[in-house]
Amino acid sequence: MGAIVPAEQQEKLLLLGLQTAHLIHDWNNVLTLLQAQCAELPRSEAADTLAASLAEAAALPRQLLGYLRQSPPASERLLLDEWLRFVGGDLRQLLGPRVRFLLHDGAPGAAITVDPHQLRHAVINLLLNARAAVRDSGRITIETAADSTSVALLVRDNGRGMDEAVRSRLFEPFFSTGTDSHGTGLGLSSVKAFVEAHQGILSVESAPGQGTAFTLRFPLSA
Repeated sequence: MGAIVPAEQQEKLLLLGLQTAHLIHDWNNVLTLLQAQCAELPRSEAADTLAASLAEAAALPRQLLGYLRQSPPASERLLLDEWLRFVGGDLRQLLGPRVRFLLHDGAPGAAITVDPHQLRHAVINLLLNARAAVRDSGRITIETAADSTSVALLVRDNGRGMDEAVRSRLFEPFFSTGTDSHGTGLGLSSVKAFVEAHQGILSVESAPGQGTAFTLRFPLSA
């Protein structure tokens, strides 16, 4: 049974949903204009990269609307190790040069059925949290593993870790341990919603001074 959301948070979520719907409308209008202008550019590697980035940006509103409407995810079958190798370069750039990034693909041939855009953003959310935890100069590892029924993706850091008080509230909407004004407290709750929408399980292990490990476990796809 899911946790009961307090009335104050329910009101915040409702307001957020209404504001998001309006922002999505405006966002789509801007994207449509940018994609039309991009199509007029001479063909080049830079233009192709820009077009691909705009296509990914266009997927974000669909993801948000899926959450708001509780629509079924737009899933496809992915070989997890191959997908990680494909996006690994972008993920490495996201962390910056001072963070040591390791990728251990331990699930060769294992497939999961997920929305690839949502999976990418879930992993990015976890990596950004890990980067904050290691203070831009530690080690972050992504590992995969598979058994006869499931496939796991693990994001591990050697950062400052969390105590039980923080860990118990980690997936609450609007809960944040950040000290700046940029965090929304919605990153981990959205990761949890994504994993559960794909019949998966999200778990976390952490202790002060011992780092943190998030595990996303999905059903094995035939």
